[in-house]
Amino acid sequence: MKEYMLIYLGGDPEWKANTPQDEMMASMERWGQWMDKLQAKDQLVTGGSPLHYGGKRLDPNLLVTDITAAEFKELVSGYSIVKAEDFDQAVAIAKECPIFEYPGISVEIREVMQMG
Repeated sequence: MKEYMLIYLGGDPEWKANTPQDEMMASMERWGQWMDKLQAKDQLVTGGSPLHYGGKRLDPNLLVTDITAAEFKELVSGYSIVKAEDFDQAVAIAKECPIFEYPGISVEIREVMQMG
């Protein structure tokens, strides 16, 4: 099997602050169920982690800039790494991801290149 990174793009940067505790707990349970299902099929490499929306960007000239709010829809908000036979299976796995319960999210699916 090959490894694929699911890269979560977009979302609400204030989700954690604006989400009621019971809704957050229910969301985390759905994520846990999704990951447990993948783990049972030996398709989960890592559940990954959510990422803060703020950050820094370093360009080829080593100039550091802040990542701005205008770019939220393009920002990587988290990732997971899964195992799949091919892109079609990786897409099928991604389609079941609980991330799609939130507005403004897309998922980029990239094969992890094996070196050596």
